[in-house]
Amino acid sequence: MAMIVRKAKQEDLLQVQRLVAKAGLRDEGIEHIIEHFLVVENESKQLIGTVGIEVYKEVGLLRSLVLQSAEWDAKLSFDFLQLTLRYAEERKLHAVYLCAKSTSALFHQIGFREVARKDVPEVIRESAHFQNQDETAKVLCCKLG
Repeated sequence: MAMIVRKAKQEDLLQVQRLVAKAGLRDEGIEHIIEHFLVVENESKQLIGTVGIEVYKEVGLLRSLVLQSAEWDAKLSFDFLQLTLRYAEERKLHAVYLCAKSTSALFHQIGFREVARKDVPEVIRESAHFQNQDETAKVLCCKLG
C-alpha cells in the first residue's frame, strides 16, 4: 500500500476534522493549528490518518492521532509515530506529551513513558486540549533529542 505523509494545508481542515470526529475524538481548535498537523493519504489521495502537535515553546502536545484504514498494521503505525517524532524534533521540541485512555505497547516501544499530571509542564496543563481530558486519562511523555 502506497502512502504519502505530508504537512496538512488549510484546505485539508474539513477532512481532518471529519476524520477526527469519526474516530470519536475532540476536533475543537484544530482550525487554529492545522499547520501543525501531519496527514496520511492513500494512493487515491484520501486522508486515512492524521496527527497534530500543539507547540508550546520547547514542548508539544500530541493530539488527534487517527489511523483509519484496513491496511494499517503495527509496523505502519510505528513508522507513522516515528515520523511524527522526527517532525517534532525538526521543530526543535525537547519533549512531546500525549493523553490516552489506555496505554499501548506501541507508545512504549518508541520511547513514551507514563508521567504524573503534576510533572507535565504548566503550559501544557493549561492548554484547552489537556484541560478537556478525563482525569482518568494517562499522560505519556517522550523526550526528544
